[in-house]
Amino acid sequence: MITIIGIAHVFDVHDRLKEEIRSRRPKVVAVELDRGRYEALKEPTSREGVPLIYRVMAHIQKRIGDEYGVQPGSEMKIAVETARKIGSSVAFIDLPATYSFKRLMKAMSFKEKMYLVAGMIGGLFVGKKKIDKEMERYQKNEESYMQILEENMPSVSRILIDERNTFMARNLRELENRFDEVLAVVGDGHVRGLIKELEGRELKVIRLKEVMEEKGKDDVSFSISYELQ
Repeated sequence: MITIIGIAHVFDVHDRLKEEIRSRRPKVVAVELDRGRYEALKEPTSREGVPLIYRVMAHIQKRIGDEYGVQPGSEMKIAVETARKIGSSVAFIDLPATYSFKRLMKAMSFKEKMYLVAGMIGGLFVGKKKIDKEMERYQKNEESYMQILEENMPSVSRILIDERNTFMARNLRELENRFDEVLAVVGDGHVRGLIKELEGRELKVIRLKEVMEEKGKDDVSFSISYELQ
């Protein structure tokens, strides 16, 4: 069985995440990271040499995280740490970020790049109320939200969402075949695609909305990276 938990990288869902992992005690916890990104989360280093767009995006995510008192990516660290504490194995199931980013930069049209630049400029000044409003709009009509992204930025939709969904789903199937019980922690925007990719598998899905309500209440081959306790 595969349990999928949808989260957002800038919201504090740590307690619910810990609770789900501890109560379910899965044999393996899979996270939407590659090993390089996980190491970078553990020990942030200088961004010298990193593309400007990547640095700006990271800055925007950090600024939004500050609005909610959360360090972006901390939920993934929590998932890994909690898994290790209860003796579960850990799997890093995502494509390498550098690979996806390079492909994206080559594939994007001029129009898409303008959309991206405009979005980043807006992100530098967006406030908490606006973020909450956008999140509410996404949760009310996710399909429409994702369709707009696909129409305006097809390369982003294909490379950063669809291709990664396919890759992560393949890894989750392999993990389920090996361990039987898998709990996956991924960004909520990937959940709908993963459900489609994993059709025919026994799934338990917990969406970000549920987590937040509970709180209120190129032919390149990559292998999965995992740790056996």
